[in-house]
Amino acid sequence: MKLALFIFATLLLVSCGSIKPDAPEIIVQEDYEIPKAKPSYIKIPIKINLKPYFDETDNSIDRSFSGDESQCEGVSVKYLFNRSPIKFEGVGSKLRFDVDGKYRLWLSYCAACTDVFSSEPYCLTSRIYASCGVGEPMRKIHVGYETEIGVAKNYKLKSKTKLREIKALSPCKISVFEYDATSYLEEEVKAILEDMEKDIDKEIGAIDLRPEMEATWDAMAEPMDLEGYGFLELFPQYLAMDKIKYKGDTAYFNAVLKAYPRILSKQSGKKVKELPDLTSYRDREGFDINMDVYTRYDSLSAILTRNISGMEMDVKGKQVIFDSVKIHGASNKQLHIKLNFSGSKTGEVYLTGTPVFAADSQYISFPGIQFDIKSKSVLLKSAKWFFDKKVTDLLRKQTEIDLSPYMETLKTELNNNLNMELYEGVQMSGKVKKITVELIQPMSDQLHIQIHSLGNIAVKMD
Repeated sequence: MKLALFIFATLLLVSCGSIKPDAPEIIVQEDYEIPKAKPSYIKIPIKINLKPYFDETDNSIDRSFSGDESQCEGVSVKYLFNRSPIKFEGVGSKLRFDVDGKYRLWLSYCAACTDVFSSEPYCLTSRIYASCGVGEPMRKIHVGYETEIGVAKNYKLKSKTKLREIKALSPCKISVFEYDATSYLEEEVKAILEDMEKDIDKEIGAIDLRPEMEATWDAMAEPMDLEGYGFLELFPQYLAMDKIKYKGDTAYFNAVLKAYPRILSKQSGKKVKELPDLTSYRDREGFDINMDVYTRYDSLSAILTRNISGMEMDVKGKQVIFDSVKIHGASNKQLHIKLNFSGSKTGEVYLTGTPVFAADSQYISFPGIQFDIKSKSVLLKSAKWFFDKKVTDLLRKQTEIDLSPYMETLKTELNNNLNMELYEGVQMSGKVKKITVELIQPMSDQLHIQIHSLGNIAVKMD
C-alpha cells in the first residue's frame, strides 16, 4: 500500500512538474558582413531673411558725400549729397539696391579771367553766384545698383555690384548764366557711387553664414529620440549649395546634405563631425534616405507576446496556455525563441526558426520554426504530448508579423522630429512620404534592419 502511494505521488509530481530545458547555445555569427551603407542625400530648401545683414551693410556705408570743382573762368561747383537708407530688393538671381538721395549745389560763374599783374588768375568781371537746394528744399536724385550674390566655399557671401542707373529727379538749371548743372552732378555723383560699389561688395563679402550653418549642422547631427524606436543619428558628411534666388529681402537656396543615418537602440556618443567647406552642388529631389537600424530583441519579443499571449489550445486532451515569448538570441542566422506556457503543464521551451522577410508584402515570418534540440529532448522525456505539430503550426502562424503598421508609427514619429525649432530663429519642417523595410538580418544580440524612406525637408532662418 505504501509503495503504491509512493508511486502515485511520484507520478503526480512528474505530471505537474515544471518543464525547463537548458537554453540553446548562442554562437556569435562571424560570417555575416554588414552591407556597406548607401549614402543618403537630403535636399533641404533653405530660406534666409537677409534684412539684418543688409541693414548692417547699409549702416557701414557713408550717408553724406561732398566735393567741389573750382576754376577761375567758367562755372565752379560745390556740392553736398545725402543718401537715404539703401532699399534692397531681390529679383530672381539678382539683388537691386535703390538709393534715394538729396543734393545741394553752390555755383559761381566768371566770364573771363587773366593772370596779368598777378601770380594767380582772377576774374575780370563780377562773379555771378547761384545755387540749387540752398535756402529751399534739397533737390532729389535716385540711384540704382544691381548685384549677384553667391556663397563661397567658406560660407561667406561674395558679390559683384554695378551701378544700374542715376537720375536727378529735380534738375538744377541756372538761367542767369544758362547752365544745366544736372549732367555735371550726375557725373560727379556717379564717380562717388561707383566707389560705393566696392564698399557694398566689401560689406557683403564680410557677411559670414558659417555660424548659422554650423549651428544648423550641429542641431541636425544631434540624436533624435524616436520615443520607443531608438535614436536617429544622421552622421552628416558634406554639404552643397546651389545658386541663391531672391524675393524681396529673402534669399532662397537649396542645400544637399550627404549623410549615413542610423537608428540605434541607444545613442552612439560619437562626436559630431565639424561643418566642412561647401562642395560642388548636384541637384536632388526631396530626401532619399537609407537607414541602418540596430535594435535589441526586446521590441520583437513584445510584438510576438502580443500575438500569442493568452491563447489556449488543446493538445491530445491537455490544456496549453501561451503566456509570453522572448527572443533568446541568434546564431547561424536563426533566432532562438523562448516560449513560456501554463495549463496542464507549466514551464518554458525553446524553438528555433530562420526569419524570412518578404519586401513586397513587408511581412516577416518563421516558416521553418521547430523545437530546439534540447527542448525536444526534455519534452520527449516528460511531456511527449507537447511535442506536437499542432503547437508548431500555431506558433508558425502567430509569429507572422506585418511590419506596415509599425512603419506607419515610425513615420509619424519621424515626422514629429522633422518639424521642430532647431535653435532660436531656425525652424525645420519636413514630411516622410514613404518608409519601407528593405532587409532584416538577425545578429547574436540585436536585429539589423535596413529602412528606405522618401520625403522632403526644409529649413527657415529668420
